[in-house]
Amino acid sequence: MVKKLMLPLSLLLAALPAVAATARTYADALNKAGDKKPVVLFCYGANYDAVSEAKYQEFVKKRKIMRVVRTAVFLEVPIYQLPNDKEKKEYDKIMGGKGLPGGIWSYPCLAVLDGKGNLRGIVQSADEMKDVETAGAALEKLLTAFDEQEDLLKKAERASSGRQAKLLALAADVDLRLPGNLPAGGKPMKDTVGIGARLKFDPIAVMTNLQPMSGEQANAYIRKMMAEGCYSRRQRQEMMMAYAGHLRRNKGSAERLRALYTEMRNIDPKSVYGSYAEEAIRIWVVPKEGGEAPEGKKPDVGGNTLLGEVMKAKEAKK
Repeated sequence: MVKKLMLPLSLLLAALPAVAATARTYADALNKAGDKKPVVLFCYGANYDAVSEAKYQEFVKKRKIMRVVRTAVFLEVPIYQLPNDKEKKEYDKIMGGKGLPGGIWSYPCLAVLDGKGNLRGIVQSADEMKDVETAGAALEKLLTAFDEQEDLLKKAERASSGRQAKLLALAADVDLRLPGNLPAGGKPMKDTVGIGARLKFDPIAVMTNLQPMSGEQANAYIRKMMAEGCYSRRQRQEMMMAYAGHLRRNKGSAERLRALYTEMRNIDPKSVYGSYAEEAIRIWVVPKEGGEAPEGKKPDVGGNTLLGEVMKAKEAKK
């Protein structure tokens, strides 16, 4: 009976394009990935988070996420709260003194990295991680986008300068973060589409630059960047996110906030920022419609990524 049950499973696994490579350490995962595969980190609250523990059992112990991860290198990363000596040693052994890439703000999550450790995409919202089917679909989308973007970047590396800029522009429009460095090879690039600005774009720098500005200055700064026309959809939404945070901190009108969040949503309604914009209107605009933005909220403090605002909004909703 056991053999009969195992045979279909064996055939199923044999039919898959590849079996996921697993790693024991962060360095090992990056080494196995090289420049050919992505790395998927499963980060979870290991000694304090019941949700993380439940997802760990479902996703990892029962291997339900491995069907999607088969084209990547997989690494489990337990995140301890107030760790004891044994837990500190375990975490240090896995990470080797390295910190998690910036942009991971919620556990449990599935983070997609390249072989150099750049965070390229992440599945981490409560809605995305609610079950293995939903998380698997989101992760599969990221891994497909990773392959598409990497193919474009490799073609750009071999291309002439004029063609290179166009390929990099296409790579920037893939719904995934760019690795943050120009293709290797050192070829001079004729930047006809502003790809240099895309690659140098830093949403945290936008937030920092906005902080001392008046409302008029902030609007002019963001509108100038938007008018340049060289930034990807995601980057333009990140500009909107930074501008919205500036407005809230400076008690901008609910009317302007509504217009801004609506504009952010319309850039790409299906992205995480597009979805957040709808929720932001409900949280930050509706309670004070026609007057000032809601008071009494904690001011934005930056962090590793503007996506941290999504988490803050969800916390404010509770």
